[in-house]
Amino acid sequence: MSFSHAVAGLLPVVALFGGDMADALADTPETASSRSHYARSHAGGSSGATPPKQPVVIGKKEELVVTATGLSRASSATKTRTPIIESPQTISIVNREEIELRASPTIADALSYTAGVQAEPSGIDSRVDEVSVRGFGAGGFSSNNNFVDGLRLPSGGQWTRTSFDPFALQQIEVLKGPSGALYGQTAPGGVVNLVTKRPTAKSEGEFFLQGTGFTDLSNWQGQASGDLSGRLNKSGSLLGRAVAMAKYGDTQVNGVQLGRYYFSPSMTWRYAPKSSWTVLAQYQRDQGGSTYQFLPATGTLYASKGRHIKNNANLGEPHWNTFDRNQALVGSFLEHHFNRFFTLRNNTRYTYIDTLYRATVLSGDTLSKCPATIAGCIPGETIARRAVEGRGRSQGVTTDLQLEGHMTTGPVRHLLLAGTDYFYTNWNHSRDLVQSSLVLPVLNIFDPSSRGSSGFAGALSPQVYTSTVSQQNGIYFQDQLKAGRLRVTVGGRQDWARDNTLNVLKQTRYITNSSAFTWRAGGVYLFDNGLVPYFSYAQSFQPQVSDPSTSLTGEPFKPTTGDQYEAGLRYQYGKSIYITFGGYQITQKNTTTPNAAGAMCGTSTCLVQTGKARVRGLELEGRANLPWDMAVIFTGTRSDARIRKSNTASEIGNYMPQGPKWMASLFVDQRVRHGLLKGTGLGGGVRYTGHSYGDTANKLSIPGYTLFDMFLRYDFGEAHPRYQGLTFSLNMRNIANKRFVATCTAVAACYYGQGRSLTARLEYRW
Repeated sequence: MSFSHAVAGLLPVVALFGGDMADALADTPETASSRSHYARSHAGGSSGATPPKQPVVIGKKEELVVTATGLSRASSATKTRTPIIESPQTISIVNREEIELRASPTIADALSYTAGVQAEPSGIDSRVDEVSVRGFGAGGFSSNNNFVDGLRLPSGGQWTRTSFDPFALQQIEVLKGPSGALYGQTAPGGVVNLVTKRPTAKSEGEFFLQGTGFTDLSNWQGQASGDLSGRLNKSGSLLGRAVAMAKYGDTQVNGVQLGRYYFSPSMTWRYAPKSSWTVLAQYQRDQGGSTYQFLPATGTLYASKGRHIKNNANLGEPHWNTFDRNQALVGSFLEHHFNRFFTLRNNTRYTYIDTLYRATVLSGDTLSKCPATIAGCIPGETIARRAVEGRGRSQGVTTDLQLEGHMTTGPVRHLLLAGTDYFYTNWNHSRDLVQSSLVLPVLNIFDPSSRGSSGFAGALSPQVYTSTVSQQNGIYFQDQLKAGRLRVTVGGRQDWARDNTLNVLKQTRYITNSSAFTWRAGGVYLFDNGLVPYFSYAQSFQPQVSDPSTSLTGEPFKPTTGDQYEAGLRYQYGKSIYITFGGYQITQKNTTTPNAAGAMCGTSTCLVQTGKARVRGLELEGRANLPWDMAVIFTGTRSDARIRKSNTASEIGNYMPQGPKWMASLFVDQRVRHGLLKGTGLGGGVRYTGHSYGDTANKLSIPGYTLFDMFLRYDFGEAHPRYQGLTFSLNMRNIANKRFVATCTAVAACYYGQGRSLTARLEYRW
């Protein structure tokens, strides 16, 4: 698809934000400070799900932004307005300005310059927001560690997962380490909280058109996005916002097209001083195909006949490649300020997901020898396939009620938080299979072509049909103490979780009841010179929802548990420099492993919960605004993720899968303020991901890789005031189009990472 054809399909969205709506806001020509790349990030923050206050622009002089300074606030750290430098747990923030500067197309891409975070650990996947934090899954299919506005997203099966477009977000928060004491059941690596856009008191807006080309730039995708926010009445007691975007076109994978359409209206009623009620709705439609595909180890990880499969190759069937999802969320966010001592908050959201997925995937590795039954087979180039169809539907409600109090005991000031939350999810999931004997193989993996899929629909056989109701109740308490320059945080939580699952095909039901108490404690000391040492201990738990027939005892598995010790040093210099360096150890227990005696449960070895994993790591993250109009972000991560206990003796001491030993990144943004190039911005970044393994046996060795990014930006308004608010930018990721394997979980399950992409954007803000 050409760029012009991709954009043509978006013209109706352009009309939505033109005409009278733009004219109505023409009396507010100032740069929208809430999204200005140069605005300061010392913003008031949120508690629960209230978004951070907007940065302040002093006069007309704009300043480079340091995202996530210690003065910034993130609701996920403590569920209060505590500055992150005072939190004993490490937190990273990627705000709106950084997302837009890099024109990040996905949540994972937006987090690619964040310490301890591996973006797209399982390769490109347009279906979900998959990231790994400190060696453990933190979203997508791997765990339930994704939150939106401080509320848990619904759990579910393979086809009932959510995904969010970065344009919908105000910022992304990564709370690193176990978070059970605040959020209940989570994996121990960390929580990713997505903060959505909310109404602002200042009337402002933006609109942009962009086109993105992939790999060799023969595949193009177009996008149109608009955002309007401001007062709905003269007094400013009613605020409104409308966010919309549409994109359609090609992807990195040849023959795979997809579209995404998003609309989010919201309204805030400020009915009393420091009190407000926000109602927010979101609807997202994903329609088209999926970039996710299984690739063989021979041809990706290892050369076949001295050749490798291209990173834009499609080994599936174009007419059996579907990913259609309807995703709707409606939320209520209430904050009532009684007096200077007490504040009550209630955040509630309903979520609905409906998904259809079809794909043709591989069955085994590339054939080294050709059987006589496969006509046209070429050794080292032919591979067998199978086809799948998945359907999922989920609906759920989550609510969080919090009471915040302030009190003083002698020289100690207390910020108290007590709360209770509940979530309920009812989801159905099915997977049907077309056996490999009924699917024609790919004859040439280096030049794949369609073999047809017309008979797939009639050849589907049921494989998995599941219906589950999941619930969690939790009560929690937290005390943040201030005594001089000392800050201490202690908190605990009791959870009760229940999962009721029906295997529809076997008509068997199994119920898993889990309960756990988790706690955390930590301290921070604020020295006058900007140095801030910190220490923390935190716990987590995560229920294991699985058929007890795979257990040696026949009983449901217990939750996995995790804990972390962390200590480090932070440095804050005004609002210009923020650096954090720390070390941590995470231990996860109760992981499943085959029983030592080899007893069988049906056709597979029975499992027991005697496994243990341990991750030790060091992290460095720094963000600085330098005097010569340069902003810098730098990160470094050293991780040692090992299997400590397993009944497979050869695995003990091995590295955990998808756990790079080293990661590092550097991003530079330089602005030109004077001379002929006034208004120009340029910069780029480098990302390094070190060696890892794809399996627990450590037989699939994944090489490290280095990727380079760059951008060029021109602010017409800075050079020519009459064009105030108009900018043009070019962003390129993976400049060299480096072909790299993100991971391999099996010889027929390797995954390529993101290839080259070039994004051209024309934007207007008012």
